[in-house]
Amino acid sequence: MAEFPQIERILKIIQILSAGTRLTTVALLKRFDDQVSLRTLQRDLNKIATSGIPVRSRKTRSNENEWFLDSEFRSFIPQTLGLNEYLAAFMLKENLKIFRNTEFSDEVDSLLTKIEQIVPEDVFLETEDSDPENLFENYTAGLFDYSGYDEVISRIIDGILHQKKCLVSYYSVYEDVTKNFYVEPRRIVYFRGGLYVIIYIRRFDKFRMLAIQRIKHFEVLEEVHPEEPRFDPTLFWKNKFGLFSADACHVKIEFSSSARMHIEGRHWHPSQSFTEGKKGSLILEMNVGLSPELVSWIFSWNEYALVMEPPELIEKVSRKIDKLNKLY
Repeated sequence: MAEFPQIERILKIIQILSAGTRLTTVALLKRFDDQVSLRTLQRDLNKIATSGIPVRSRKTRSNENEWFLDSEFRSFIPQTLGLNEYLAAFMLKENLKIFRNTEFSDEVDSLLTKIEQIVPEDVFLETEDSDPENLFENYTAGLFDYSGYDEVISRIIDGILHQKKCLVSYYSVYEDVTKNFYVEPRRIVYFRGGLYVIIYIRRFDKFRMLAIQRIKHFEVLEEVHPEEPRFDPTLFWKNKFGLFSADACHVKIEFSSSARMHIEGRHWHPSQSFTEGKKGSLILEMNVGLSPELVSWIFSWNEYALVMEPPELIEKVSRKIDKLNKLY
């Protein structure tokens, strides 16, 4: 009978039991497709138990030994990842490039290394190209360089985790001034190459968003802030098309048939709906704020997008066109 090497058998047994499974030796034998002997598995289980790993056994009603791992120990045993899980981890790493040149890049690399250690060597035999680096390419223009922001990011995370009141010094681009005010940090947001922190300003009873690169100083205070009001992500993003807040309006945009394939099937906003237009066009309707980001997004589609409603948005687009004509 061709048997698995002992080290391979022991690791597989630990992985099986670490899922919380309770198995008799006979049931465990079936996990090896009867390619090992019952006596061999019994020796392996005894070997694991004597090595300090808390493998326990108890008698079943049929007087068989049932083996299991202590629950406190199971969390330390990694599970084998499949191909798609590993590729998902790889894509996650690529999207965490925003943290390069910060102290968190070491943690990201460490996490990925641990993931790679528990992936079977033959996991990529299912594909012709066995290297995930050659399967995906992540290109994001305009990523902000957060080197030098380690301390600010760490303090923001500390403030969020421990619900601490904080003092921030923040540079306002529009006013060209740095302001100091008390905040309660609630979430970190990654958006189009930049990091932002959602904060609650109790004095104004408002949730706002700050660009981390504009934070000049961030101090975590000893005072713990009240839990209320709780941050509601659905409510916070409801009327936004991007990061800017504005009163919601019913927006209706017609995209030509040549641009339809790039619009349809994508998630632009929770309130979106699509209807058929004339000559193969597509009409997108949303309830969003008329923010500068919305106008910029419309302009990114050039002559393939026509604003139908509301009149206020049509006027904003027209004014933008006039300014561009004067500029060029």
